[in-house]
Amino acid sequence: MILGISSSLIAGLAETFYLGQLGSTELAALGFTFPVTSSLMSLTLGVSIGMSSVLAREVGAGRASQVKRIATDGITFAAILMIFVAVAGFLTITPVFESLGADSSTLPLISEYMELWYLSVLFMAIPSIGANALRATGDAKTSGVIMIMGSILQILLSPIFIFGWFGLPAMGMAGAAAGNLVSRVLMFAVTLYILVFRENLIAFHRVALSSVLESWRKILQVSIPATATNLIGPISSAIIVSMLASYSQETVAGFGIASRIEGLFVIPLFALSASIGPFVGQNWGAGEFTRANQAMLISFKSSILWGLVVAIILWIAHEPIIRLFNNQPGVVDAARIYLLIVPISYGIWGVLMMASAIFNALGKPFRSTTMSILRMFVIYIPLALLGNQLLGLPGIFIATCLSNLLAGLIGLMWNRASYANLSHASKASASSS
Repeated sequence: MILGISSSLIAGLAETFYLGQLGSTELAALGFTFPVTSSLMSLTLGVSIGMSSVLAREVGAGRASQVKRIATDGITFAAILMIFVAVAGFLTITPVFESLGADSSTLPLISEYMELWYLSVLFMAIPSIGANALRATGDAKTSGVIMIMGSILQILLSPIFIFGWFGLPAMGMAGAAAGNLVSRVLMFAVTLYILVFRENLIAFHRVALSSVLESWRKILQVSIPATATNLIGPISSAIIVSMLASYSQETVAGFGIASRIEGLFVIPLFALSASIGPFVGQNWGAGEFTRANQAMLISFKSSILWGLVVAIILWIAHEPIIRLFNNQPGVVDAARIYLLIVPISYGIWGVLMMASAIFNALGKPFRSTTMSILRMFVIYIPLALLGNQLLGLPGIFIATCLSNLLAGLIGLMWNRASYANLSHASKASASSS
């Protein structure tokens, strides 16, 4: 999973680097797209989490026929949902980005990018959800390979379209989205082949509508709160981007660069949170409560250790890393402030990621949603508004750091209390049956 997620985030960094060669306006335009593209990726992730949570418990309980049924119905649901979302997004590009603070210099570039990006939404979602299905059944290797192949294709294809290599016209911002689209279409075909023919996880044959709806109900029980949880981040990010836009478009560009760098350095945390869910879910379904708890504790300790390492690295080396993407003073200053403050909280933020993934795996997604709402709307947004008034730009980023720290501690305490209660209830139920 580290390799797979690394490749995805490196592809995002490569896109930032390519567009940085065109200018700070393109970087600012890309920064404005983050809340929207992250929202749609969160929607995909929510469906993935729901399906993998149900699948992992079915695998742990040894119900093979239900595994295939859930996988097939989950992929079908995701395809229908993504088509609807893509059409709605395509029709609302201008009003959405104007509300985020895009101006006449960035809005045309955003439109060029997003028109093609929305065409690729379906082809993005199915490989992602398919990879999660494979991971839930215990095949993390193929899942990672799918992610790596897609990222390599994006890294190789995007500059061809952006800069107009090999006789093609230079497409600029639209070229980045075109590279995304082509790589996603290719990985869509590969993923379907693996799921249908190699793994025999997908079987489209006549089945009662009631059976399909029952599968959707099980998936949505976890997916809806998981999606809500994952959407809270992009929504709050949209609020923050609109606040940053009041400083300058270059500030938004700096925030975009810092976010990409952040994503690269917290890869192990993302990978661990993606892995801990299926592991805990399978062991819980098999009644191995002590083993599940050992994995939880290892994930918490690993998160804190890695967070400390990253904070030290970025404190020392943040500026040369930023300047790889852009040298404009306004862009560099915004990214520098972010990377001096926020990494302090990465370790505890990782604990929050683990706690959230574990609650989803145990079929308690509303607890994850509650933690996210608390972090973003009770702690983060009020602190960001206050920090902006008192300290300006640094105050916004201090709010990010404090919200990660406080919510992470709450997540850790809630996980420990919940494990004691859930394991006792599960053991009692198994004894009575």
